Amino acid sequence: MRRLILTLLLPAACMSIYAESTGRISGKVLNKEGKPVPGAKVNLKRIDRNWSKDLIPDKAGNYLQVGLDPKDYDLTVSGEGYVDYKERIKIPLADVLVRNITLLTPSEARAQAVASGAAQAAPEDPGAALDAAGRDSFNLAIPFYNDGKYDEALPHVEKAYKTLTEAKDKLKDEQAKAELMPELLKVERVLGICIAQAGAKKEEAEPYLMRALERNAKDERVILGLIETSKAKSDKAAEQKYAAMLETLQGPNPDVIYNKGVEAFNAGKTKEAKVQLLKALEIDPKYAEAHYLLAMVEFGENNLRGTKQNLEKYLELAPAGKNAATAKEMLKDPSLKRIK
Repeated sequence: MRRLILTLLLPAACMSIYAESTGRISGKVLNKEGKPVPGAKVNLKRIDRNWSKDLIPDKAGNYLQVGLDPKDYDLTVSGEGYVDYKERIKIPLADVLVRNITLLTPSEARAQAVASGAAQAAPEDPGAALDAAGRDSFNLAIPFYNDGKYDEALPHVEKAYKTLTEAKDKLKDEQAKAELMPELLKVERVLGICIAQAGAKKEEAEPYLMRALERNAKDERVILGLIETSKAKSDKAAEQKYAAMLETLQGPNPDVIYNKGVEAFNAGKTKEAKVQLLKALEIDPKYAEAHYLLAMVEFGENNLRGTKQNLEKYLELAPAGKNAATAKEMLKDPSLKRIK
Protein backbone atom coordinates (compact mmCIF):
# COMPACT_ATOMS: atom_id res chain seq x y z
CA MET A 1 0.00 0.00 0.00
CA ARG A 2 2.85 2.40 0.82
CA ARG A 3 4.40 1.72 -2.57
CA LEU A 4 1.06 2.44 -4.24
CA ILE A 5 0.63 5.74 -2.41
CA LEU A 6 4.17 6.80 -3.32
CA THR A 7 3.55 5.92 -6.99
CA LEU A 8 0.33 7.96 -7.02
CA LEU A 9 2.07 10.94 -5.50
CA LEU A 10 4.94 11.06 -7.98
CA PRO A 11 3.02 12.66 -10.91
CA ALA A 12 1.64 15.34 -8.59
CA ALA A 13 5.13 16.07 -7.31
CA CYS A 14 6.44 16.35 -10.87
CA MET A 15 3.62 18.72 -11.74
CA SER A 16 4.42 20.83 -8.70
CA ILE A 17 8.09 21.07 -9.67
CA TYR A 18 7.12 22.15 -13.21
CA ALA A 19 4.64 24.76 -11.94
CA GLU A 20 7.28 26.25 -9.65
CA SER A 21 9.51 27.08 -12.64
CA THR A 22 7.20 29.61 -14.32
CA GLY A 23 4.92 32.53 -13.55
CA ARG A 24 2.03 34.37 -15.18
CA ILE A 25 0.49 37.77 -15.76
CA SER A 26 -3.15 38.81 -15.86
CA GLY A 27 -5.23 41.96 -15.75
CA LYS A 28 -7.66 44.21 -17.56
CA VAL A 29 -7.27 46.88 -20.23
CA LEU A 30 -9.88 49.60 -19.83
CA ASN A 31 -10.34 53.27 -20.72
CA LYS A 32 -10.87 56.08 -18.21
CA GLU A 33 -14.61 55.35 -18.13
CA GLY A 34 -13.90 51.76 -17.11
CA LYS A 35 -14.93 50.30 -20.47
CA PRO A 36 -12.92 47.78 -22.53
CA VAL A 37 -10.77 49.31 -25.28
CA PRO A 38 -11.73 47.86 -28.71
CA GLY A 39 -8.75 46.43 -30.56
CA ALA A 40 -6.38 46.78 -27.59
CA LYS A 41 -3.14 44.79 -27.65
CA VAL A 42 -0.81 43.74 -24.83
CA ASN A 43 2.79 43.06 -25.87
CA LEU A 44 5.33 41.25 -23.70
CA LYS A 45 9.00 41.44 -24.73
CA ARG A 46 11.87 39.68 -22.99
CA ILE A 47 14.78 41.92 -22.00
CA ASP A 48 17.46 39.25 -22.10
CA ARG A 49 16.72 37.70 -25.51
CA ASN A 50 14.74 38.15 -28.72
CA TRP A 51 11.28 36.98 -27.69
CA SER A 52 7.95 38.77 -27.69
CA LYS A 53 4.27 37.89 -27.67
CA ASP A 54 1.06 39.81 -28.35
CA LEU A 55 -1.97 39.19 -26.15
CA ILE A 56 -5.47 40.25 -27.25
CA PRO A 57 -7.84 41.05 -24.37
CA ASP A 58 -11.32 39.53 -24.51
CA LYS A 59 -14.54 41.53 -24.87
CA ALA A 60 -14.47 42.43 -21.18
CA GLY A 61 -10.86 43.66 -21.43
CA ASN A 62 -9.32 40.67 -19.61
CA TYR A 63 -5.95 39.23 -20.62
CA LEU A 64 -3.87 36.33 -19.27
CA GLN A 65 -0.57 34.63 -20.10
CA VAL A 66 0.76 31.60 -18.25
CA GLY A 67 4.01 29.67 -18.48
CA LEU A 68 6.28 32.72 -18.47
CA ASP A 69 9.88 32.47 -17.38
CA PRO A 70 10.49 34.52 -14.20
CA LYS A 71 12.45 37.23 -16.02
CA ASP A 72 12.26 40.94 -16.81
CA TYR A 73 9.92 42.02 -19.62
CA ASP A 74 8.88 45.22 -21.36
CA LEU A 75 5.10 45.53 -21.16
CA THR A 76 3.45 47.70 -23.82
CA VAL A 77 -0.32 48.17 -24.02
CA SER A 78 -1.75 49.96 -27.04
CA GLY A 79 -5.09 50.86 -28.58
CA GLU A 80 -6.07 53.00 -31.55
CA GLY A 81 -6.65 56.58 -30.39
CA TYR A 82 -4.92 56.03 -27.04
CA VAL A 83 -1.45 56.78 -25.70
CA ASP A 84 0.68 53.64 -25.35
CA TYR A 85 1.23 52.41 -21.79
CA LYS A 86 4.79 51.17 -21.21
CA GLU A 87 6.36 49.56 -18.15
CA ARG A 88 9.23 47.23 -17.33
CA ILE A 89 7.97 44.33 -15.23
CA LYS A 90 9.34 41.20 -13.58
CA ILE A 91 7.31 37.99 -13.74
CA PRO A 92 7.31 36.33 -10.29
CA LEU A 93 8.23 32.68 -9.79
CA ALA A 94 5.20 30.42 -9.21
CA ASP A 95 2.89 33.42 -8.80
CA VAL A 96 0.77 35.85 -10.81
CA LEU A 97 1.58 39.48 -11.57
CA VAL A 98 -1.65 41.49 -11.84
CA ARG A 99 -1.52 44.58 -14.05
CA ASN A 100 -4.78 46.44 -14.64
CA ILE A 101 -4.10 49.10 -17.26
CA THR A 102 -6.07 52.28 -17.92
CA LEU A 103 -5.37 53.66 -21.38
CA LEU A 104 -5.71 57.42 -21.78
CA THR A 105 -6.46 59.54 -24.81
CA PRO A 106 -3.83 62.18 -25.63
CA SER A 107 -5.89 64.94 -24.00
CA GLU A 108 -6.48 62.82 -20.89
CA ALA A 109 -2.77 62.01 -20.66
CA ARG A 110 -1.89 65.68 -21.07
CA ALA A 111 -4.35 66.72 -18.34
CA GLN A 112 -2.99 64.05 -16.03
CA ALA A 113 0.58 65.22 -16.62
CA VAL A 114 -0.37 68.81 -15.82
CA ALA A 115 -2.26 67.77 -12.68
CA SER A 116 0.67 65.71 -11.42
CA GLY A 117 3.18 68.47 -12.16
CA ALA A 118 4.99 66.25 -14.66
CA ALA A 119 4.44 68.61 -17.57
CA GLN A 120 7.70 70.28 -18.50
CA ALA A 121 7.91 74.04 -18.41
CA ALA A 122 9.23 74.29 -21.96
CA PRO A 123 8.31 76.54 -24.85
CA GLU A 124 5.05 75.40 -26.44
CA ASP A 125 5.58 73.39 -29.60
CA PRO A 126 3.13 74.80 -32.18
CA GLY A 127 2.41 71.27 -33.45
CA ALA A 128 1.85 69.64 -30.06
CA ALA A 129 -1.70 70.94 -29.56
CA LEU A 130 -2.60 69.93 -33.11
CA ASP A 131 -1.13 66.49 -32.51
CA ALA A 132 -3.25 65.99 -29.40
CA ALA A 133 -6.40 67.37 -31.02
CA GLY A 134 -6.00 65.12 -34.07
CA ARG A 135 -5.54 62.03 -31.93
CA ASP A 136 -8.61 62.96 -29.90
CA SER A 137 -10.69 63.26 -33.10
CA PHE A 138 -9.46 59.86 -34.24
CA ASN A 139 -10.33 58.41 -30.84
CA LEU A 140 -13.91 59.67 -31.28
CA ALA A 141 -14.12 57.93 -34.66
CA ILE A 142 -12.88 54.50 -33.57
CA PRO A 143 -16.07 53.21 -31.82
CA PHE A 144 -18.16 54.09 -34.91
CA TYR A 145 -15.56 52.57 -37.23
CA ASN A 146 -15.35 49.32 -35.24
CA ASP A 147 -19.16 49.02 -35.38
CA GLY A 148 -19.19 49.57 -39.15
CA LYS A 149 -20.91 52.97 -38.82
CA TYR A 150 -18.66 54.55 -41.43
CA ASP A 151 -20.91 57.57 -42.08
CA GLU A 152 -20.68 58.56 -38.40
CA ALA A 153 -16.96 57.88 -38.21
CA LEU A 154 -16.10 59.81 -41.38
CA PRO A 155 -16.30 63.44 -40.13
CA HIS A 156 -14.13 62.64 -37.10
CA VAL A 157 -11.54 60.83 -39.25
CA GLU A 158 -11.45 63.66 -41.79
CA LYS A 159 -10.81 66.14 -38.97
CA ALA A 160 -8.15 63.87 -37.46
CA TYR A 161 -6.31 63.46 -40.77
CA LYS A 162 -6.35 67.18 -41.54
CA THR A 163 -5.22 68.14 -38.04
CA LEU A 164 -2.48 65.51 -37.79
CA THR A 165 -1.15 66.38 -41.25
CA GLU A 166 -0.87 70.00 -40.12
CA ALA A 167 0.75 68.87 -36.86
CA LYS A 168 3.37 66.90 -38.82
CA ASP A 169 4.44 70.08 -40.61
CA LYS A 170 4.51 72.23 -37.47
CA LEU A 171 6.00 69.91 -34.84
CA LYS A 172 9.47 71.02 -33.75
CA ASP A 173 10.14 68.00 -31.55
CA GLU A 174 11.68 65.44 -33.92
CA GLN A 175 10.88 62.52 -31.63
CA ALA A 176 7.24 63.59 -31.40
CA LYS A 177 7.15 63.90 -35.19
CA ALA A 178 8.61 60.40 -35.59
CA GLU A 179 6.01 59.00 -33.18
CA LEU A 180 3.24 60.77 -35.09
CA MET A 181 4.02 59.22 -38.49
CA PRO A 182 2.75 55.66 -37.74
CA GLU A 183 -0.41 57.18 -36.23
CA LEU A 184 -0.95 59.30 -39.33
CA LEU A 185 -0.71 56.19 -41.52
CA LYS A 186 -3.38 54.47 -39.37
CA VAL A 187 -5.65 57.48 -39.75
CA GLU A 188 -5.05 57.59 -43.51
CA ARG A 189 -6.07 53.93 -43.83
CA VAL A 190 -9.26 54.40 -41.81
CA LEU A 191 -10.07 57.58 -43.76
CA GLY A 192 -9.81 55.69 -47.05
CA ILE A 193 -12.07 52.91 -45.79
CA CYS A 194 -14.68 55.35 -44.46
CA ILE A 195 -14.75 57.39 -47.69
CA ALA A 196 -15.06 54.21 -49.77
CA GLN A 197 -17.94 52.91 -47.69
CA ALA A 198 -19.84 56.12 -46.88
CA GLY A 199 -18.34 59.07 -48.76
CA ALA A 200 -20.21 61.10 -51.36
CA LYS A 201 -17.34 60.54 -53.82
CA LYS A 202 -16.09 57.05 -53.12
CA GLU A 203 -13.38 57.23 -55.79
CA GLU A 204 -11.55 59.85 -53.68
CA ALA A 205 -10.63 57.04 -51.28
CA GLU A 206 -8.46 55.26 -53.84
CA PRO A 207 -5.09 57.00 -53.17
CA TYR A 208 -5.35 56.38 -49.42
CA LEU A 209 -6.37 52.76 -49.94
CA MET A 210 -3.67 52.05 -52.50
CA ARG A 211 -0.98 53.23 -50.08
CA ALA A 212 -2.51 51.12 -47.31
CA LEU A 213 -2.55 48.09 -49.61
CA GLU A 214 1.14 48.58 -50.36
CA ARG A 215 1.82 48.38 -46.63
CA ASN A 216 -0.36 45.29 -46.13
CA ALA A 217 -1.48 43.30 -49.17
CA LYS A 218 -3.75 41.14 -46.97
CA ASP A 219 -5.81 43.96 -45.48
CA GLU A 220 -9.36 42.77 -46.18
CA ARG A 221 -11.05 46.02 -45.17
CA VAL A 222 -8.83 47.96 -47.55
CA ILE A 223 -9.57 45.53 -50.39
CA LEU A 224 -13.31 45.83 -49.72
CA GLY A 225 -12.88 49.61 -49.93
CA LEU A 226 -11.10 49.29 -53.28
CA ILE A 227 -13.98 47.16 -54.59
CA GLU A 228 -16.32 50.04 -53.69
CA THR A 229 -14.10 52.66 -55.39
CA SER A 230 -13.95 50.46 -58.50
CA LYS A 231 -17.75 50.26 -58.58
CA ALA A 232 -17.98 54.05 -58.21
CA LYS A 233 -15.65 54.45 -61.21
CA SER A 234 -17.49 51.72 -63.17
CA ASP A 235 -14.13 49.97 -63.53
CA LYS A 236 -15.16 46.32 -63.93
CA ALA A 237 -11.61 45.08 -64.47
CA ALA A 238 -10.42 46.62 -61.20
CA GLU A 239 -13.50 45.38 -59.35
CA GLN A 240 -12.86 41.82 -60.53
CA LYS A 241 -9.16 42.11 -59.63
CA TYR A 242 -9.88 43.15 -56.03
CA ALA A 243 -12.72 40.64 -55.70
CA ALA A 244 -10.25 37.92 -56.73
CA MET A 245 -7.77 39.17 -54.11
CA LEU A 246 -10.46 39.04 -51.46
CA GLU A 247 -11.51 35.55 -52.53
CA THR A 248 -7.91 34.37 -52.19
CA LEU A 249 -7.87 35.62 -48.59
CA GLN A 250 -11.40 34.64 -47.53
CA GLY A 251 -12.20 31.74 -49.83
CA PRO A 252 -14.95 31.76 -52.49
CA ASN A 253 -17.70 34.31 -51.84
CA PRO A 254 -21.18 33.05 -52.81
CA ASP A 255 -22.48 36.62 -53.12
CA VAL A 256 -19.87 37.50 -55.73
CA ILE A 257 -20.56 34.30 -57.70
CA TYR A 258 -24.34 34.80 -57.44
CA ASN A 259 -23.98 38.34 -58.80
CA LYS A 260 -22.08 36.95 -61.78
CA GLY A 261 -25.00 34.59 -62.33
CA VAL A 262 -27.45 37.49 -62.20
CA GLU A 263 -25.40 39.45 -64.76
CA ALA A 264 -25.26 36.46 -67.09
CA PHE A 265 -29.00 35.81 -66.71
CA ASN A 266 -29.87 39.47 -67.45
CA ALA A 267 -27.63 39.30 -70.53
CA GLY A 268 -29.54 36.26 -71.78
CA LYS A 269 -26.58 33.90 -71.17
CA THR A 270 -28.57 31.26 -69.30
CA LYS A 271 -25.97 28.48 -69.57
CA GLU A 272 -23.31 30.70 -68.01
CA ALA A 273 -25.82 31.84 -65.38
CA LYS A 274 -26.56 28.23 -64.46
CA VAL A 275 -22.87 27.46 -63.98
CA GLN A 276 -22.42 30.44 -61.64
CA LEU A 277 -25.58 29.69 -59.66
CA LEU A 278 -24.58 26.07 -59.14
CA LYS A 279 -21.15 27.25 -57.94
CA ALA A 280 -22.79 29.61 -55.44
CA LEU A 281 -24.96 26.75 -54.15
CA GLU A 282 -21.91 24.49 -53.77
CA ILE A 283 -20.48 27.04 -51.37
CA ASP A 284 -23.77 27.83 -49.65
CA PRO A 285 -26.59 25.29 -50.27
CA LYS A 286 -28.96 27.52 -48.30
CA TYR A 287 -28.58 30.52 -50.63
CA ALA A 288 -32.30 31.07 -51.23
CA GLU A 289 -32.05 33.64 -54.03
CA ALA A 290 -29.68 31.38 -55.97
CA HIS A 291 -32.32 28.62 -55.83
CA TYR A 292 -34.97 31.01 -57.10
CA LEU A 293 -32.92 32.28 -60.03
CA LEU A 294 -31.84 28.74 -60.86
CA ALA A 295 -35.54 27.83 -61.00
CA MET A 296 -36.02 30.60 -63.58
CA VAL A 297 -33.11 29.24 -65.63
CA GLU A 298 -34.51 25.69 -65.47
CA PHE A 299 -37.97 26.97 -66.45
CA GLY A 300 -36.47 28.70 -69.49
CA GLU A 301 -34.82 25.41 -70.47
CA ASN A 302 -38.15 23.59 -69.97
CA ASN A 303 -36.69 21.51 -67.14
CA LEU A 304 -39.90 21.44 -65.09
CA ARG A 305 -38.58 19.03 -62.46
CA GLY A 306 -35.60 21.28 -61.78
CA THR A 307 -37.91 24.30 -61.75
CA LYS A 308 -40.19 22.75 -59.14
CA GLN A 309 -37.35 21.49 -56.95
CA ASN A 310 -35.66 24.89 -56.81
CA LEU A 311 -38.92 26.79 -56.22
CA GLU A 312 -39.80 24.48 -53.34
CA LYS A 313 -36.30 24.83 -51.91
CA TYR A 314 -36.55 28.61 -52.16
CA LEU A 315 -39.84 28.62 -50.23
CA GLU A 316 -38.36 26.27 -47.63
CA LEU A 317 -35.43 28.64 -47.06
CA ALA A 318 -37.27 31.96 -47.50
CA PRO A 319 -41.01 31.48 -46.92
CA ALA A 320 -41.46 35.25 -46.62
CA GLY A 321 -38.81 36.16 -49.20
CA LYS A 322 -39.27 38.85 -51.84
CA ASN A 323 -40.00 36.21 -54.52
CA ALA A 324 -42.17 33.97 -52.34
CA ALA A 325 -45.45 35.10 -53.88
CA THR A 326 -44.18 34.48 -57.42
CA ALA A 327 -42.79 31.07 -56.44
CA LYS A 328 -46.10 30.00 -54.87
CA GLU A 329 -48.03 31.16 -57.94
CA MET A 330 -45.73 29.24 -60.30
CA LEU A 331 -46.08 26.06 -58.25
CA LYS A 332 -49.84 26.21 -58.81
CA ASP A 333 -49.25 25.63 -62.50
CA PRO A 334 -50.73 22.22 -63.47
CA SER A 335 -47.59 21.23 -65.36
CA LEU A 336 -45.52 21.62 -62.18
CA LYS A 337 -48.14 20.12 -59.88
CA ARG A 338 -48.12 16.89 -61.88
CA ILE A 339 -44.39 16.35 -61.20
CA LYS A 340 -43.71 14.09 -58.24
